[in-house]
Amino acid sequence: MRSLIADTPANSKDLRDDAHLKCQFGQWFATLSGDKLNSHPLFAKIGDAHIKMHQGAKSLLSLKASKQAVPVDLLDQFHHDLDDLDELRELFIAISDEFYQLMHSRDPLTGATNRINLLANLHKEQALCKRKEQHCALVMLDLDHFKAVNDQYGHAAGDKVLIAVVKCLQSHLRSYDQLYRYGGEEFLLCLTQTTVSEARLFAERLRQAIAALNIAVAEDITISVTGSFGVAQLNANTDVETTIAEADKAMYAAKAAGRNQVK
Repeated sequence: MRSLIADTPANSKDLRDDAHLKCQFGQWFATLSGDKLNSHPLFAKIGDAHIKMHQGAKSLLSLKASKQAVPVDLLDQFHHDLDDLDELRELFIAISDEFYQLMHSRDPLTGATNRINLLANLHKEQALCKRKEQHCALVMLDLDHFKAVNDQYGHAAGDKVLIAVVKCLQSHLRSYDQLYRYGGEEFLLCLTQTTVSEARLFAERLRQAIAALNIAVAEDITISVTGSFGVAQLNANTDVETTIAEADKAMYAAKAAGRNQVK
């Protein structure tokens, strides 16, 4: 606008077809590229609005650079597009709110979901079990002798173990499965569309995967850990809290039976 009104030279970057990638915002926005962000509808709208704004500016500045008159309707359209920036601000606010909710529902150490929305989410899964007659299973996992890791190597080492275990679990989970940090070294998995028999087999694979980890907790110090698993079916007519207690009871049965197993 300064260039058009005050007859100052246009920024050469604003005359490029890829001008939206050359401004400060565009360079920052490009660093966010990734499948998950690109598929997010709010990020897609922001990207489209940003490109549209640069294309309009390029059209106006190109006419000025070639000493041509700027049509009133083209200028009006650009002003109209700028008014759309109010919507862009609303999109930023919506994304900010979404990130706020995400940050407060995540365990800051491991990235697993915390317990804030656990019961609400499990009640939704139970409702699906009722409405669509589909199966769902819960798996409770507790790391064996975790206190000994903290006592021998320090809490920083314990944190590295928790992070490694969660990464291992996430690498095996499907996109629609849920992983919660239930307690200090205790985790709860919600496996949708899964029978209790299938969940037991899956938990066994997880048990083996965790036992196979070699976790670097300090320089030249690598340790292994194991976990005890309890599996229970999330039934349509059984309280969610009762099912969690059943999975917890089965996990303690695995502990009592010698640890590093599935019950």
